[in-house]
Amino acid sequence: MSTRAATTAALTALLLVAVSGCSNPATPAAGPAASSSATTPAGASVAPTGTTANGTTPPTVAPVVVDGLGLAIVQNRPDYGARRLQLSITNESASPVTVTAAQFSSPQFTAPVAAAKGTEIPVGLTRFLPVLLPEAVCPAPSTTPTLTVTVTDAAGASREVAGSPADPFAVLPRIAGEDCLDDAVATVADLRLADTLEVTGAGSDSVAHLQLIVDPRPMATTTDTGASSRTAPLSPTGAGPITLRLDHAASTILLRPADGTDWPIDLEVTPGDAPVTVTLDAVPARCDPHAIAEDKRGTFVPVTLEIPGGPAGTVSIPSSDTLRLAIYDYLASTCGFAVATG
Repeated sequence: MSTRAATTAALTALLLVAVSGCSNPATPAAGPAASSSATTPAGASVAPTGTTANGTTPPTVAPVVVDGLGLAIVQNRPDYGARRLQLSITNESASPVTVTAAQFSSPQFTAPVAAAKGTEIPVGLTRFLPVLLPEAVCPAPSTTPTLTVTVTDAAGASREVAGSPADPFAVLPRIAGEDCLDDAVATVADLRLADTLEVTGAGSDSVAHLQLIVDPRPMATTTDTGASSRTAPLSPTGAGPITLRLDHAASTILLRPADGTDWPIDLEVTPGDAPVTVTLDAVPARCDPHAIAEDKRGTFVPVTLEIPGGPAGTVSIPSSDTLRLAIYDYLASTCGFAVATG
């Protein structure tokens, strides 16, 4: 068995122990995590007891009821990076129904999206159907989303129900802000984490060195004057080229700065600049397997930035699969989860 395979096996065993320790052994599981939908009891305010397709408990939902169906949209932590939305459909009627189609549309996205498959919904229960969001429209228009659901009742009669779903946690405004900030940042530079992870030191004193790569876009080529010239897009204020200012990166549930409370960056770039690599020296934020078992965003690095005169906020830079596994290896070794191989 390779060192990485042994480490992965050890982490898996620890995570299973941590997860089982959070459960009441006298209470049966709500349902298989691989289920295509979640089950929750219906009501004015639904307290979920099931799990979504990715194995997480959906948040409380207060649906809008249209023709016997409660309609709502929610998003769980594992859905953020995947740009996934959960369509919440509650059967408020007096008989079971089968969802044969479900489609979500909103002016803030370029196209409608449909659930991959349907589901049966007993009386008084809720199902959650995942959809992947399409590209965003920026700037985001005022949103009037529509959820269209086709259901068949026990007698075989089919009907289509459409309405504006409840958004109890303001998911759509948050996604609009994130999408359009990402879009604005992308006009100036590409931000990514290098696949490789250098580790220095040994044992509990080891330090991981993540590399944040800031790669400015090339300047545009114009021929407005009859001759080719290279220009950068104008800033939102119209004064000079657009600039991206990176302030700092913050810790995650898994990693924190080796020194200080965050990673200072203090960098400004504009299209046409040379790429810059910023090293983030990191140590484990915590070493209990319970925290790692519950984490869904620990390998996303939040970077606070702004475009002067334009949007500002925090973007989460994801780790590639290669880097994510390297981070897990580092945590396993530093925290003492690793398995020695002979």
